[in-house]
Amino acid sequence: MQELLGINHLTLTTPNLDQLVSYYEMLGASLAFERPATPDDPRIAVIDVGGADHLMLVEAPTPTSTSMSNSMTGGGL
Repeated sequence: MQELLGINHLTLTTPNLDQLVSYYEMLGASLAFERPATPDDPRIAVIDVGGADHLMLVEAPTPTSTSMSNSMTGGGL
């Protein structure tokens, strides 16, 4: 197995994309790409956080739950 040198991007879900983009810009990141919502796909933004690292932000009415977050709060897998 090759050595892991980094992570290219992470995806986060938020109910308020504008607010989260502003937060990361305040921290020094920059908006690299934004796509408006369509009937089939949510609105997204890609934030350049430096180097080759990016955050993909997906706007959704409510954040989605994952098995990992459920297990961390006692919900089990």
